[in-house]
Amino acid sequence: MRLTHGNLLAARDFPVNLFHKANTSAGSGPNKGETILASVRKPDSPRTILLVEDSEPVRAALRAALEAAHYTVREAATGEGGLTQTAGVDLILLDIGLPDISGFDVLERLRGGQHSNLPVIILSGREEVDVKIRALDLGADDYVTKPFDPGELLARVRAALRRQQEAAAASNGVVQVGPFQIDITTGDTRREDRPVRLSPMEARFVKMLAQRSGQPVGTRQLTETLWGYDTAEQRQALRVLARKVRCKLEKDPDAPRFLLTEPRLGYRLVDPEFASN
Repeated sequence: MRLTHGNLLAARDFPVNLFHKANTSAGSGPNKGETILASVRKPDSPRTILLVEDSEPVRAALRAALEAAHYTVREAATGEGGLTQTAGVDLILLDIGLPDISGFDVLERLRGGQHSNLPVIILSGREEVDVKIRALDLGADDYVTKPFDPGELLARVRAALRRQQEAAAASNGVVQVGPFQIDITTGDTRREDRPVRLSPMEARFVKMLAQRSGQPVGTRQLTETLWGYDTAEQRQALRVLARKVRCKLEKDPDAPRFLLTEPRLGYRLVDPEFASN
């Protein structure tokens, strides 16, 4: 289901229509994607999202989706109204076409003030490339074109919040990957505050992956950094090293969830909750 002005008007029925896919086969089990929010974990402390959008039906529909995903929602119908509600907000969903000032003006004032690092996702019906470039150049974290799939929007919200959390943690030298806290300067790793015993080589390997924040690290880069050169022997040693680390991080090393192999690329360390984003 995609958000359009037509289906947004049925705001009361929105959570059911949004999060469940119709199943017309009698007695059949749930289809893949039947419940969009099935994998969304309820946060320990709800994040607060400010929705700046002039259309009441759009706000109602998005509020239902966000609240179903356990977010606290604030609303504003104007740009100036949104700017007065930013205190304590974790992320802003911002429309461009507002009745008083444009979303660009709101974004520019946010970035020029005390909210330079507050995640902002633009929601707009405008598809022109130059409009998207302007929004991103002004500091938007993402741009979503209406109509959009609600599951995709929620994934983008999670990704933006995750990036903010990782940036804050990285400023202290630590990144969070699932249950692991990894010091990106030493490779020291803790699982839910309990140390994971890694050899010096294993710690260097984990450190390199953690520094890339979920992005793949190439095989050649790994071997040359860890051993000083890249040969078939070192590549085999890297596979052995990855296996040893998996045995210490993974519940099932043969079905890894955190330390993944990227075919023809290398390895990457991911939080499985966000691995598809």
